[in-house]
Amino acid sequence: MKHLITLFVLLLISTSVKSQEMNIETKSVSIEQLITFIIEHIEAKEEGSEFPIQNITFLVQVQPNDLALEDKVILKQAFKLISNRLTNDDTISLIAYSGMNGVALKQTSPKQIKGILFAIENLKSSIKEFHSDGIALAYDYAKENFSEESINTVIMIRTSNNNNEEHTANQATVTTKKKNNAVLITAIALLPEIISVIKN
Repeated sequence: MKHLITLFVLLLISTSVKSQEMNIETKSVSIEQLITFIIEHIEAKEEGSEFPIQNITFLVQVQPNDLALEDKVILKQAFKLISNRLTNDDTISLIAYSGMNGVALKQTSPKQIKGILFAIENLKSSIKEFHSDGIALAYDYAKENFSEESINTVIMIRTSNNNNEEHTANQATVTTKKKNNAVLITAIALLPEIISVIKN
């Protein structure tokens, strides 16, 4: 019995340490500032360089039907830039939230630019399964695809469309009523980013 208790305690400690080690950084940017953000935060590197491997989950705010045309143009240019700055060792994913919630692009190399651009252009049809909460989905996805050898990041891209803002506000109200702990934790994790956006 003593051996069983010791084993249970060790298992509990190792699980706790593992969850603490699963560090997923969160960043937030408006779509208008996305190109500048990429230049400032995603370092250009060459194949085989000593820079850390990037594992980035992009979380894009969308309208209920699809991305606005201007947003698609900016996103395409931004991901072309990302493709030039990252290597085949890095990985990116694309998840939609707000107007529609789902994985539009599973974890892939940033060099697969044709597939990335296709997912942006055909966002709605690229999502195979829709979810009720895109933000919680993004963090669950980032945890499932966590890489100990990489810098794991969720980058939230906010669009400025008024319809999106109204839809997000409505969705936030519904989420608050449900008292979803995962979203509450996400909101707390995003608090420093939100404060820095407000200050700027």
